[in-house]
Amino acid sequence: MGIVIDNDAMRVKYENILIQEYFVDKSNIINKFNKLISHDISKYVCITKPRRFGKTSIAAMLVTYYSKGIDSKKIFDNLKVSKGISSDETKKQLEIKQYEEYQGKYHTLYFDFSHNVDKFETLNEYLASINDKLKYDIKNIFPNSSILEDFGSIINDNLFILSSKIKETFIVIIDEWDYIIANNKFSSEEQRKYLSFLKDLIKDQPYNAFVYMTGILPIAKQLNQSTLNCFTEYSMIEDAEYYQYFGFTGKEVKELCKINPKLKYKEICNWYNGYKAYNGDPIFNTWSVISALQYSSIKSYWTDTGRVDEIFQMINFDIDGIKKEIIKLIKGNEISINLEKYGTNELLNEETNNTNNENNDAMKEDIYSKMVTFGYLTYYKGKLSIPNNELKERFIKALKERKDMKFYYDLITNSRKMLKMTLKKNTEEMCKILEEEHMNIIKPGDKMDHDNLKRIIEHVYFIANITHDIKEEKGNGKGNSDIFFYPKMGNRKNGTIFIVELKLNKSAEIAIKQIHEKVYYYNLKDKKYSGKVLLIGINCETATKKYTCKIEEYNVDQIIKKTEKKRKSKPTPDSNDIKKKLRSSKKGK
Repeated sequence: MGIVIDNDAMRVKYENILIQEYFVDKSNIINKFNKLISHDISKYVCITKPRRFGKTSIAAMLVTYYSKGIDSKKIFDNLKVSKGISSDETKKQLEIKQYEEYQGKYHTLYFDFSHNVDKFETLNEYLASINDKLKYDIKNIFPNSSILEDFGSIINDNLFILSSKIKETFIVIIDEWDYIIANNKFSSEEQRKYLSFLKDLIKDQPYNAFVYMTGILPIAKQLNQSTLNCFTEYSMIEDAEYYQYFGFTGKEVKELCKINPKLKYKEICNWYNGYKAYNGDPIFNTWSVISALQYSSIKSYWTDTGRVDEIFQMINFDIDGIKKEIIKLIKGNEISINLEKYGTNELLNEETNNTNNENNDAMKEDIYSKMVTFGYLTYYKGKLSIPNNELKERFIKALKERKDMKFYYDLITNSRKMLKMTLKKNTEEMCKILEEEHMNIIKPGDKMDHDNLKRIIEHVYFIANITHDIKEEKGNGKGNSDIFFYPKMGNRKNGTIFIVELKLNKSAEIAIKQIHEKVYYYNLKDKKYSGKVLLIGINCETATKKYTCKIEEYNVDQIIKKTEKKRKSKPTPDSNDIKKKLRSSKKGK
């Protein structure tokens, strides 16, 4: 076992994964890969997914399974791969046969192109260090061989020599292939040189029996045509084959929740679900799910998984409409758009081309594609959305932290203050915030109607998207409440419900009265809510742009009793009244 050849550290990594309390068996992907070995067209697989979706865990598993220098029979005989994956018995038997045939048959070559890169000043120095590790491995694994006598400074030539001497092919596993491309440490010239190195290492080399390559950044179409077009690529936008092996499926998360019953599946869904496979199947962020289960705490773990600077880069573009669209996404809406992959070529162009892209639509598509690539958005059937509460919170947090983005900073600050004042029932301060936001949103000449009033409310309560599900609902079949704020799952007992009724040129008292008349709160107990309820009436005088607010506070039991009392006090017609109405109706005819 060595550093590049049959990497022992990856074996240790995988054995540590196996003993984790929340281990999920993804070994069936080996059954799929075994079918590709030595197939000229399909033996090159590139998986590009966001961080913490299990790419390196799969790499560690592959090194452990295929490596000649690692005895892994006891490990994998207890995993799913040993039983086959197909429902057809004939195919299953073939898979089991391949499982036994390929286990420990190959020397694996493992390259992590993010490891120790920053220690070297130039790309040449870094590649030379990899060549030195390869020589070190050969000296230890083949101690009496003369292989090293023919070695030079070019890695792919040395691998060709090694393959020829020992008359074997290799399983090549490449992790973080795109790290050097995304790293500002290297010049664009060095990055392009690195791509040429990769092509020479992989493409059309007779020593490769199978190549598994991972990264975050997809290989661009333009790049494919000249360099790495040998790969079949599976990304967040396109993956009908391996999607269930990267991230957790809904079924897997349900099983994990049985280990820790303190957390409910629905809570996990709200926070870490939302990524969608090509067929709509839910995919969960593995890191966040495991962290939540380990700590028995539902919160954002995204801080540890990605550079928040990436969000800033994506949204800090002066492109018509994108700021409003970001707000729309955070509010839980979707955006219809046709996306192409964001990949290596686009990134290299960003670094070398300082001119502005005059095609705003194309630039916007690039930005959104990048967000999907890095896991901040999900894309399904032509629609973009923020996957879950974890990412929604991360967007809001990121926007708040960005000092030069005053638009977002003010939005976060004002909405946080509005939420605080509402909970304190400070209607005077609420009116001040509403009037200030009115001046910011409603332009001279705009018609002040009910829709624009709703827009203002959405802005002043923007931060509430973190704590509440905000929606419109019917009240007892009698009409529509303007806006309901339901505490999110997990906070139904202690969270405060807001029921907001909006009026123009009337009064806040009339708004409150309508909430009672329409009985908007009639089914709160049926929905398992038991906390406080604030009935909020808001009125805007369109001529003066002045606001009035009124708040009534109840708990759910109080307000349900109020509903029942109202129903009992309402007179019901007796049979004589009904007969009189029928006679009157007949006379009318």
